[in-house]
Amino acid sequence: MRACVRIGSALFAAAVLAGATVDDPASEQIAGQFAAQSLPVPTTERVIICHGFACKFRTLIGFGANDHAELRKIIGKPANAEAERAAVAKAVAWYGKRIAPEAGTAGARARATASSSGDPSQVDCVESSLNTTSILLMLQQLGLLHYHRVEPYVSRMTFDWVHSTAVLTEVKTGQKWAFDTWVRNSGELPEVRPLADWYRGD
Repeated sequence: MRACVRIGSALFAAAVLAGATVDDPASEQIAGQFAAQSLPVPTTERVIICHGFACKFRTLIGFGANDHAELRKIIGKPANAEAERAAVAKAVAWYGKRIAPEAGTAGARARATASSSGDPSQVDCVESSLNTTSILLMLQQLGLLHYHRVEPYVSRMTFDWVHSTAVLTEVKTGQKWAFDTWVRNSGELPEVRPLADWYRGD
């Protein structure tokens, strides 16, 4: 497994506690993940983007009516959960392009490792998970998710290396889906696959 960031056991323990289901964007678990980086829970009007590894850089980005209209257009009216996941993936890619000019992350490379630490154009997997969770929360807060709900991001670990991903749960079946943006370049469609498969590694 190619790892995105090296962490200590205490931080990993906090990360894996995020595996339980949540129903509310302001839940203790999701809020706790943002609070761990001294970040507020994202809203439909503002998001703080983490970048540069370990949230060394933070960029506040405002979202307005035009952004919300674009998201509604992208999501549309999917007929089923599969179609909604495909639409959400397009919204995540749009979001990556939307934030890039202000955050300076247009050149963020897939699978960036610790050698990129301190480079404001790059993101580690925890940052990408938080940033992706932000757009998923925005979609949920706008009432655009009908077949899914947002979960806390989760992590997998080998020795002292960790990789994390944002997660949606399909409401009807309870199946969890990884929306992994760290394995893609900035603005590309995320890797979307069942979380159980994601846990098994690349």
